[in-house]
Amino acid sequence: MWSPSRRALLVDLVVSGAVTGLAVWWWHQFPLGGFVYGVLAGVALMWRRRRPVLVLALVAALTAAAAPVTVHGSQLHEGMLLITIAVAMHAAVAHTDRLRTGVLTGLAAVLLGTALMVGRTWLEFGDATLDPQDVAGMFGVVFSYGAVVWAAGLGIRALRQQRLLGEQGRASAEREGRHLARIAVVEERARIARELHDIVAHSLSVMVLQANGAAYVFDRDPERAREALRAIGSTGSEALEEIKQLVRILRSDSEELTDRSPVGLGQLDAVVERARGAGLPVELEVEGTPPEMPGGVVLAVYRIVQESLTNTIKHAGAGARAVVHVHYRPESVEVTVTDSGDQPAAVTPGGHGVIGMRERVNLYSGTFAAGPQAGGGWQVRALIPLADVAVAR
Repeated sequence: MWSPSRRALLVDLVVSGAVTGLAVWWWHQFPLGGFVYGVLAGVALMWRRRRPVLVLALVAALTAAAAPVTVHGSQLHEGMLLITIAVAMHAAVAHTDRLRTGVLTGLAAVLLGTALMVGRTWLEFGDATLDPQDVAGMFGVVFSYGAVVWAAGLGIRALRQQRLLGEQGRASAEREGRHLARIAVVEERARIARELHDIVAHSLSVMVLQANGAAYVFDRDPERAREALRAIGSTGSEALEEIKQLVRILRSDSEELTDRSPVGLGQLDAVVERARGAGLPVELEVEGTPPEMPGGVVLAVYRIVQESLTNTIKHAGAGARAVVHVHYRPESVEVTVTDSGDQPAAVTPGGHGVIGMRERVNLYSGTFAAGPQAGGGWQVRALIPLADVAVAR
């Protein structure tokens, strides 16, 4: 199948050849003049798509130069002149970027055609005075002829612009699709990184503390050391299971990661117990009855508690205590984790814990705050509204 550019080139060659052939055919008694006119006009018309206004000016100049020669002997039929001007005029209207330029060039072509007819008549009849009615009639004929050509040019122009807009729309849609796909990939990577961080950071923090504690009491209290080792094994097994569940979710195409929760609210007790096993006294307070919530909200609550306690274990210092308060309401769930450490449980520079918690809350248009308290320690507070969140069933 021919491409649009090759089809346009074929049309240009046909038009150029037709103009040259008709010029030779219609130029009586002096074919060389018709050949010269036809070749020059045909070559000029080859560029009518790229330089329509310039081509119209060149064709007009050639036609004006040829008009006097068509009188007295070697005559070129006036129809040939009008055909050449019509082709150039059509291109000026159809292929000019601005419609105003096309209208002006079309009007100029009509006036030129009228002037040629008047000039031919005046040259043919010598000094005879032209009747104004004859001039008006000539103008009317040329104007009607030009109006048809101009309308055809407008139609081609409209079709060309419609095709161009369609191509631009398809190209824009493809670019937008690629852009959205890249955004989706980045967001998915961020969700995966957030999940892995929350799982691994908490579990490893607890396991490191348990291992250090086991090493410290190994000689004095082997039983406590064994308990610490069992806690390490249990924590590692739970982390491994969570990672396996995460991998299964990632391999599934049925639902988004944020809508599939590998954990439940009942596992908050397990998070608190692991923190206690790492040596952090933790008090869990639950207020209200848990309403139906999407899996993503359940996971957000779980991870906020988990990450907050992890930061307390890592940064709050010896002697710190923590209170986890979860308040369930029909329209929202509020999580507050407060510690009383000697120093604020700030995350290290470049850490992703607080950022990940904030992103989870922002995903559901909630509010999040984390910072030091006036009396010492650190507080994390997250409020997630449930009114506009669809419940995953």
